[in-house]
Amino acid sequence: MAKPRRTGGAGEDLPTLSLGEGMNITHALTALGFTPSNKEAKRKIAEGAVRLDDVAVNDAAMIVTPHDQPLKLSLGKKRHALLTR
Repeated sequence: MAKPRRTGGAGEDLPTLSLGEGMNITHALTALGFTPSNKEAKRKIAEGAVRLDDVAVNDAAMIVTPHDQPLKLSLGKKRHALLTR
């Protein structure tokens, strides 16, 4: 019997990270534990594995600034987190 697939948007069980005034995307990936180092985060960005609100990130120097609504940061298909103020 097949397991039901979980669908939907951001859930309350996702890890969150406070951005403060802003944070480099590579530092966010490392702070969340998605990557062991900033260098690995840069590799994942170069591979096209990182998405911010379902839009591919292609600039490792990108600074993420807080918005009124949380931003969804994804690495691959299974790692997701919310970036908040």
